[in-house]
Parts: sequence; C-alpha cells; structure tokens
Amino acid sequence: MSKPALFPEGHYYSPVVDTDEACRDAGRIWPGLQAIPGIDMQEERQRRLLADHFPALLRHYAYPRDGPPDEEVDFFYERNSQFAWFDSRALFCLLQIIRPRRVVEVGSGYSSLLMSDVNERFLAGAARICCIEPYPRPFLEQGDRAGLYELLKRRVQDVDISVFTDLGEGDLLFIDSSHVCKTGSDVAHLYLNVLPRLKPGVYIHVHDVFLPEDYRQDWVVDENRSWNEQYVLHALLAENPNFEVIFGSHYAFRRFPELIASALGTAPYGGSSFWFRRRGGSSDGLSAVAGIDPPDPNKKPSR
Repeated sequence: MSKPALFPEGHYYSPVVDTDEACRDAGRIWPGLQAIPGIDMQEERQRRLLADHFPALLRHYAYPRDGPPDEEVDFFYERNSQFAWFDSRALFCLLQIIRPRRVVEVGSGYSSLLMSDVNERFLAGAARICCIEPYPRPFLEQGDRAGLYELLKRRVQDVDISVFTDLGEGDLLFIDSSHVCKTGSDVAHLYLNVLPRLKPGVYIHVHDVFLPEDYRQDWVVDENRSWNEQYVLHALLAENPNFEVIFGSHYAFRRFPELIASALGTAPYGGSSFWFRRRGGSSDGLSAVAGIDPPDPNKKPSR
C-alpha cells in the first residue's frame, strides 16, 4: 500500500507542478518560439519535407472525418481523440519516406490503425509492426491487420530488450508513452535503457512534444498536467552528436504555417509528434526521399 507523499503537490521537492508559480513565471516559461540551446532543429530539412514532399503525398490522405467511439473503433478516422491533427498526416507521409522494415510501437491505438493502412496501401505490406500495449483495444487482438504481426500485452519495462536492439537502420521506434518520468516508469526505462542501445540509423517518434517550446500553457495551468518526458528528451538531444532531428509537428506549425497550409489546402494546424534519428549508417536521414514510390490513387483506406 502506498504511503502518503512526504511533500505536498507543488512543493519544490514534488514533481507535481505548482500552477500558481507557473502562472507567475509564464513570461519565462512560455516566451514564444525561440532558438533552443544545444539542439539543431534542422530547419532546412523540415522546410524541404513540407515544401517538396508532403504535399504530393497528402493528396492521397483520404480518411473518414468521423468514426465510432473509442471502445468500438476498428478503422482510422481523422477526428479521433488521440492521434489526429497534423500528427497523423506527418506519420502518413514519413512512413512512405522512411519505408521501415520493422516498427516497434510503444503505446498503441489510432496510430496503429493508420500505420497498418499505410503499410497495406503504400508499402506492399512489407513493414512488420510490433505493438506493445498492456491495455489493447479489441482491434489489436483481431490479428488480421496488415503488418500488425505481434501484440505484446505488457508494460514496456517488461519487454525483452532484444525487441528494440533488433531494430536496424531505417526501422522505426514509435513511442506514445505515459509522458511521466519517475522511478520505474516507462519513460525512465525508454530513455535510460532503450534509446542508448538502438542501432545507428533507427528512427524514433515521440508524441506530445512541443520543442522548442514548453508544454502547452493550458495543459499545465488549466488541466494541472505534470508531464515531463519532453524535458528528458531535451536533455538527451542537447549537444548530443548521436541523434539528429528529422521533423516536429509543433515546430513546423509555428515556423512554417504557410507551408502547412499549402500542404493541407486549408488553414494550418499543428500537432505534437517529434521525429528524430540515431545517427550513423548509410543514410543521412532523408536519402530515402528521392526513391519514394508514388502513392496509388486507386487504393482506398482500409475499413
């Protein structure tokens, strides 16, 4: 049985945010878009993706706008509660650009449905997707989704490390975690034990990241969230030559709203997916772009 906390929430020894203090420091915490010390956001790379590659791919992004409640879902639709906005579109495009042979997904749901559909329609079913999800929705257990070859119904902390170390150059580790780093948590395990062991050339996605800005002010102040995964990611990337930024939905929205609007054909909107890569291997992180196969306009989303 858990003991009462030694220090109250908001105390300077507590990891829970003091929202009053955050409000007083709002100008410092949320100053607007600024350069981030020690991290190259690869502005030109992100601009090239948005200007030269995403628009053609997004012409074939065609999914139902609405769908059933979360507990009944069995196909991807746009206005879902967890993986929508520009994040789903970035995943749709980057999967076709990266073309991974293996994907390990930590935290599964709507993104799994989207990856399965892209795999079937545009990757010839070549990607093998392993889902790590202790609380899977029914569709994950049906076993008939394109590429969803394995479901590990356990915490990521309890998964054999070889699941991650077997990923090779061009493969993808897709993380949508609890977003909380604390003793024994999934975030602590991923950043301390998994990421340092990845082979060169492996791509990594982390969700709910707003670099180079802080977490959303309404999340912190109004909803009293005390997520901290982004700070661990920031520390990992700062002055670290072993990793390189590939794409950030929030950064792109803040830095290139006109390019996002052009790619979407609508008013721009953002997201919180953050893509980076373990340096090394034969690729510079974008060399696969030139060889991408054009989408088949006759293929429709899987239902």
